[in-house]
Amino acid sequence: MCKLMRIVVLMLLLSVVPCSVFAATAAPQGPCRIIDPATCADANQLARASGFVTALGHFVGDSKVNYFRGNRSISEQAISALGGSAASVQVLSLADKHYLFSACPARDCGGSAAAVIVNEYGQIEAVAFSSFHCDTACDDVRHLDFYVRKDGDNTPLIAALKAWGTGDPLKSTVWRPEADQGLDGRMDVHTLP
Repeated sequence: MCKLMRIVVLMLLLSVVPCSVFAATAAPQGPCRIIDPATCADANQLARASGFVTALGHFVGDSKVNYFRGNRSISEQAISALGGSAASVQVLSLADKHYLFSACPARDCGGSAAAVIVNEYGQIEAVAFSSFHCDTACDDVRHLDFYVRKDGDNTPLIAALKAWGTGDPLKSTVWRPEADQGLDGRMDVHTLP
């Protein structure tokens, strides 16, 4: 009986070890670092990575907008979403070692979200918002706003952001599908110095 128990325990151990090794290799190793976005499992980790908030502020400047809340800085609006709801987080690997991280504000995934595209070194190359342009009240229709540098090759970045903003994962969170009617006419590209 004792030998049988040893065999059963050994079999269980052998079946568990490969699974734990697979799980350990499937997730990014170590803490999320902005200089190596492949180490970040989601937008929440990226938003909390050392230096990200500063880099975001440098990228977008100090302009105020009305995306999720009225008269807040672009970086504040982005952080409120990227550090928000973990259930809605997306990480996409794009061409040329670029990563798109997105999430929606905590308790507000009804079509509102932010995305950031970083290169392999963690340099921010684009920021996007899906919102209802909220000031004192919110619009009834969804808007897409993209921020890119004026001196970069922005065509692939804008294409990736359009695919994100009009893709099924984000569209499925919109509470009223009619809010997306005519969305193509409410996509704005803002170029930054």
